Amino acid sequence: MSNGAREDLMVEFSLVQDSQDVELVERSDLFDRYTYRASRILHRGTTAYQSIIIADTVNYGRALFLDDAIQSTEGDEEVYHELLVHPAMLAHPDPRDVLIIGGGEGAVLREVLRHRTVRTATMVDLDREVVELCRTHLPSWHDGAFEDPRTHLVIQDGRGFVEQGTRRYDVVIMDVVDMFDNGPAQALYTRQFYQQLRRRLQPGAIVVIQGMEFSFLDHYPHAALARTLRTAFSEVHSYRVDIPSFLSSWGFVLVSDWCVPAQWSAAGIDQRIRQRLSPDDLHHATGEFVVSRFSFCKATRALLAEPGPLLEDGVAFSASGAAA
Repeated sequence: MSNGAREDLMVEFSLVQDSQDVELVERSDLFDRYTYRASRILHRGTTAYQSIIIADTVNYGRALFLDDAIQSTEGDEEVYHELLVHPAMLAHPDPRDVLIIGGGEGAVLREVLRHRTVRTATMVDLDREVVELCRTHLPSWHDGAFEDPRTHLVIQDGRGFVEQGTRRYDVVIMDVVDMFDNGPAQALYTRQFYQQLRRRLQPGAIVVIQGMEFSFLDHYPHAALARTLRTAFSEVHSYRVDIPSFLSSWGFVLVSDWCVPAQWSAAGIDQRIRQRLSPDDLHHATGEFVVSRFSFCKATRALLAEPGPLLEDGVAFSASGAAA
């Protein structure tokens, strides 16, 4: 979660009622501070690629922080992952082979494998250590998905995997970290990457990308992502959901050459849920709720329609809305 230049995550220790209390302070822009109070730190360290903290927070349960920003919490990870995964999976008429880029916690994989149509689920993540730490400390996130025989885990850079391979997929789900620091993840958000990704898609495929913080007060990165995707796909549709632990609404982008969410019906989505999933699989997503996520206020629609920079290889991005 971020909306500007980041500084290091600061861990402050204090004593509350004769016990150790931990405050994780996320500095997600130059002005605001987001504080998460934790009862204990389960792991704190740095991998070859990023910093990681896994902590038990007071308000949100167990939580994962990567590169100075909250990524996922026990209290609301289900709403995030259901809304990332199921609109695309339910829209596709027969999702059999699915590619996940990122998603180290295993929760995207968990949700994908709920669909009885799925034959293979390939998950590509750069950081083996983060995946292993999540397998150890976040068991409810993956819920055994890594042991499912349909799972194929690949430890590799996502862009390299896309550019070097030939296998094609029905659904692609991208759940990588934000791009604001112009680091390695930005290579998975550019026009050139999405043009390469098209080579790996089956006819009639659908792609969904986590689209960062998104509201009429914070839209630049999401709008730049949507503009960039329009250079590679004819149907590009933003949607969003409130994530309490992110302290904001979070965006996603559904892209294809055929899928128009405005044509969906709540009853039709509910019918597919009944056909493909078990009754207790979903705790948030219903036909009515999914359809409603694509509806925006007048100001938000206008901001999404504005011209602006594309995300390009080798060009730094400024969260204020211009290429640096």
